[in-house]
Amino acid sequence: MAHVVLADGDESMRRSVARILRAAGHVVDAVALGAEALDRLAAHRVDVLVVSDELGTAEALELLARARHGHPSVMRVLLHAPTMVEGPRAVAAGLAHRALRRPFQAEQLEAEIRSLEETVAHVRHAVSLAGDVEAHGRLFQECVDGELLSLAIQPIVRVGSRTPVAAELLLRSTHAELAGPLSVLDAVERCHRVLDLGAVVNRLAARWMERLPAGLSVFVNTHPAQFADRHAVESFAAIEPWADRVVLEITERAPIVDFEGAEAALQELTRRGFRIAVDDIGSGYNSLSVLAELNPAFIKADMSIVRNVDREPRKQRLLQLLANFAGATSAELIAEGVETAEELVAAERCGAHYLQGYFLGRPTPEWSPLAVDG
Repeated sequence: MAHVVLADGDESMRRSVARILRAAGHVVDAVALGAEALDRLAAHRVDVLVVSDELGTAEALELLARARHGHPSVMRVLLHAPTMVEGPRAVAAGLAHRALRRPFQAEQLEAEIRSLEETVAHVRHAVSLAGDVEAHGRLFQECVDGELLSLAIQPIVRVGSRTPVAAELLLRSTHAELAGPLSVLDAVERCHRVLDLGAVVNRLAARWMERLPAGLSVFVNTHPAQFADRHAVESFAAIEPWADRVVLEITERAPIVDFEGAEAALQELTRRGFRIAVDDIGSGYNSLSVLAELNPAFIKADMSIVRNVDREPRKQRLLQLLANFAGATSAELIAEGVETAEELVAAERCGAHYLQGYFLGRPTPEWSPLAVDG
C-alpha cells in the first residue's frame, strides 16, 4: 500500500483518479495546487507523487522539478494530455519516473503505482544506510547467522504449454531491515560481500536441486561481480553436480566492469556444463554490449517491456526484435512479468520461446507444478 499525493487542477478528474487509487488500497491525499502538494510531501512520508498537467503545464513541470530536488526518494508520475507539445514532454521525461497519457485505463495507473512501491522501499533503504559499510556488513551477517535468507521458486513454461520446463530461484529474506532481495543486494554491494552472498545462494540452490524433478532446468541468479574474482569458478562448486541443468542468470541492471576477466570465468563454467542467461534486458546497462559479450543461451526480456505488450505496438516490435536476435544467435527468449492472458498471447505472437510471470505461477517456498494449470 503506497501513500500517494495527487495534484490535479481539475476537480472531477482529481476525484476520479483518487477513487481509482483508493480502490486499489492506497492512501491518497488529493490537492488542487502544486504548493499544497509540496506541503504534503514535507509533512508526511509519501511514496508516490502523481501530477496532472491540468495544473498547467509549466506548474506541473515545476512541481516535478521541486519534488525531485527536495524529496528524491518520492517516485513521480505525470498524467498528461495527448496535446502536450514535444518540448515540455522532453522536459517531463527527465523529471518523472512514469508518464501516462490521458485518457488511460484504471488498470494502467494501478500497475504503475504498484511497480514503483518496491523501488520506493529500495531507495529509502539505500538512503538510510548510505556510507555505513559496517552497518551493512552487520545486517548481512545477521541474515547469514540467523539463516534468514531463502530461495523461492517460480515456474517457467514453454509457449503453447502450461507445463513447467524450468524454474527460477528467487532470493527472499525475513530480516527485519533487509526485508527484500533489493535490500540484501544493496547491503552486500555496499559492504563488498557480493561473493559471500553468492556462496549462500549457491548452497541454498544445491538444496533445491537435491529435491527437484530431474528434468527441470533451474535458473540461479548471479551478480556480475562474482565473475571478477579469481576464484569465481570454484565459487559454483556447490551446484556443479547439476551443471547440465543449472542456468546462471546474470542481471543486466548491474554492469560487468571487467568483461575480459568475466569472459574467462564464463567460458570455463560453460565448459563444465552451465548455461548462461542475461536478465532484465531493456532495463539498464548497455543491453546490446552485454548480449554481444556474453553470448547467452537465454535472453530474458524485462517485465517493463512485457507489461501491456498486447496494447502497445512499440513494445511488440521491441519484443519481436529480441526474439529475432535470439534466433540469430542460437539463444532463446523468455518473456518475464506476464500478468494477464492478453500479455501471454501477445508475447507468444512476438516470438518468445518461454513465459514467466504471476499469470503462470507466483514464487512459492515449495515446488508445486500443479500451480500452473490450464
